[in-house]
Amino acid sequence: MMMETTTSKNELALILVAAGSSARIGFDKTGTKIKKEYLPVKDGTVLSMAAKVFLSTLKFSTVIVTYPFSDDKDELQANAKKSKEALFADEFIKNYDADFLFVPGGETRQESVYDALETIEKANPNCSLVFIHDGARPFLKAETVELTYRAATEFGAAVPGLQPVETQKKIDENGFIVKHLVRSSLTAVQTPQVFRFKPILEAHRLAQESNKTFTDDTEIWDEFAAKRKDENGETLSRVKVVLGDPENKKITYPEDIKMLGN
Repeated sequence: MMMETTTSKNELALILVAAGSSARIGFDKTGTKIKKEYLPVKDGTVLSMAAKVFLSTLKFSTVIVTYPFSDDKDELQANAKKSKEALFADEFIKNYDADFLFVPGGETRQESVYDALETIEKANPNCSLVFIHDGARPFLKAETVELTYRAATEFGAAVPGLQPVETQKKIDENGFIVKHLVRSSLTAVQTPQVFRFKPILEAHRLAQESNKTFTDDTEIWDEFAAKRKDENGETLSRVKVVLGDPENKKITYPEDIKMLGN
C-alpha cells in the first residue's frame, strides 16, 4: 500500500537492525533455524515490510541493513545474499531511489548499530537524522514514523513509548520488592529511535571507548550526548518520548509468527 510521501529538508538515513540470531524463535518443520526478519509476509518479508513503511512515508537517501556475522567467508557471503533477497522481495523497495548498504553485524546490537553509523558517515557524511529500527518489527505505522521524525527534528532525539499496563515494581536479587514505581512516569520504548546523526555517532564512539554495554541507543544518547554542546554550541536535549503504538510489536517468540497471518 502506497502512503503519501512527506517532503523533508533533512538528509535521512535508516538503519534496519537484523543481525541477531533469532535464538528465541526456534526452527521450522524441516529443522532449519528460522530467521524471523526473512519470514514471508504479504508481498515480501518481515524485513521488507518494516522498511516499506519508512520509505513510503519519508524520503531516505541511505538505507543500512545489518546481517549476521560469520567467521566463515562462504557463510558470511550467504548471509549477505539472504539479507538482500529479504529486503528486495518487495518490488517497491527494489525500485526505490536510495543507497542500500548491507553491513555484517557485531557481537551485540550495540556493535551492529555502531558499525552501521560508521558506514553512513563514510557513505553519506551530510546525513542529518538517522532512524534506527528493529528489522523484526514489521507492524510499524506511518503515523509513528511521522511523530518520531517531527520530534527528532525539534529536539534532536525521539522514541515512541507506551505507558505500562501493569503496575511496576523494582525487586532485589532475591525477588523481594524494594521500590514501588509510579506507572504514570514510566514508558516502554519501541523503535524507531531517531537521532541527529553527528551527535549519536559521536555518542556511540564514546560508548565503544567506555567498554560498557548499553540496552539501547536512547541510553547511549542519554549517557554521552544529552545536555552536552553540539557542533554549533547548542545544548542537546534528552530523548523526547512520543506516543507509541500497541500494534508496533517485535516478532520474538514462535507464537508471534501467527501475527503475520501466513
